[in-house]
Amino acid sequence: MQKMNVSRLVYLSIALLFSSSSFSQIQPKHAKLNFSQQALSSDANPANTALVIDSNHSTLMAGGMVNLSASIEYGDLDDLFDAYNKLSGSFEPTEPPSGTPTNPIERPDLVDWDKVFETYPDLEERVELVKDKVISLASLLALIAVEGYAKTEIGVEAPFVINTDYHGGTLLLGLSYTGFSKAVGILENVEFDAEQAVSELQRIPDFTEDDGVQELNLSAGLTMYYNPANKGIKLRVTNDSLLLVKSARITKVNLSYSREWFSNDYGTMYWGAKPTFYNVGMTNLDVRVGDLEDAESLFKDIRNGDYSYENGFDIDLGLSFASQHYFVAAHLKNTIESHYDYPTINRRRYSSTYVLNELDKNEVFTLERQLTLQGAVFTSDKKWSLRAEFDANPVSDPMLDKYQWVNVTAGYAADSWWLPSARFGFSQNLVGSELRYLNAGITFMKFFNLDIASTLDTVTIDEDKYMRGLNVSLGVQFSY
Repeated sequence: MQKMNVSRLVYLSIALLFSSSSFSQIQPKHAKLNFSQQALSSDANPANTALVIDSNHSTLMAGGMVNLSASIEYGDLDDLFDAYNKLSGSFEPTEPPSGTPTNPIERPDLVDWDKVFETYPDLEERVELVKDKVISLASLLALIAVEGYAKTEIGVEAPFVINTDYHGGTLLLGLSYTGFSKAVGILENVEFDAEQAVSELQRIPDFTEDDGVQELNLSAGLTMYYNPANKGIKLRVTNDSLLLVKSARITKVNLSYSREWFSNDYGTMYWGAKPTFYNVGMTNLDVRVGDLEDAESLFKDIRNGDYSYENGFDIDLGLSFASQHYFVAAHLKNTIESHYDYPTINRRRYSSTYVLNELDKNEVFTLERQLTLQGAVFTSDKKWSLRAEFDANPVSDPMLDKYQWVNVTAGYAADSWWLPSARFGFSQNLVGSELRYLNAGITFMKFFNLDIASTLDTVTIDEDKYMRGLNVSLGVQFSY
């Protein structure tokens, strides 16, 4: 593979981002912006909109917002694409050539079979040479299975307050178009049988130079091609391991209604409901490791995938209780739990039960029910705040990755043109990747928002180091 410089990485990211488009959270979106801004988000707790409008604070732009965001995340596997390409060189393709491999079988520089024969006349120890190869392959397979993924997300969000006194409550129209792409390995285990390998290797001394290339079955799908004429070897693996690239495009339209429920000496309780219409497009592309020529190119190929579109409906519910110096809230998302299907993958190429089961798991995406708890303390003028959010249960995103975010954010909300608002926070996914992010952002000239979230962990791709996770969001807010 050629060296991937910064420009190539940017191109790859853009290609991946625009090939897909949802609301999963590679980055915790709700860790950004100040409370007034996030309460008007189309993804926010529906009860918070009326709370913020009723506060009528000078820092609030009670009209609409348009936010653009882009995220990318890699597994903790250095030289990710090289690892896939390295495996491909050892695996048999879907339709292996009959007889012997097409590549010439040459005497390897690092293996002197004559010395091996002299040192181990009983042939028992020769299997160690093969075991080293198998252990190397198995270790790489296991590593890729856990960390061998690359994932991107792009989002456009546009919430608009359309009525602040509709039957005593507030109406918020939310529009969003978001997308995902992910490449992940599904790897079949290599279960090596040393006794079978020894039995096959014991046949080697019986071959003569006139016998031609011999095929030895060493178990675990590992085949050794041995050339008695020059004692050269070539190892090949027959295995159902594959690289799966998935993409999803999700358009959401929601109408959030919220209003005051009751008020007492301690504060005011608000409730809200948010019915949401979904249009979900999904596609996937599978390539056996043996057929893989360039792992990186699959990110571009997914753009030409056939998307399967489905419509769905769900509803969010919310409660918020606010006083002069604090508020607590609960947000129940996706109460109905609608389901969406990926296109069916052709399974005739695979025989591994494990691989087939993993493909089955990747066929359906469910908008799982999730409870998010919120809390904040702030000064009387609402300019200084400290807030926290916690997902009470883990759920899966459209790429079927688990997430359960905890976020803590401190911020200052200015009401002047020249002094920017600022915020800083920490977020962690408690499941799945378990990555930790530092979040920082500013609002300048009262209208423009810029937020960045980054992990401290890095990953090496073609000898260049990049953050394992990075998110950039740019938006504008306005009143009318």
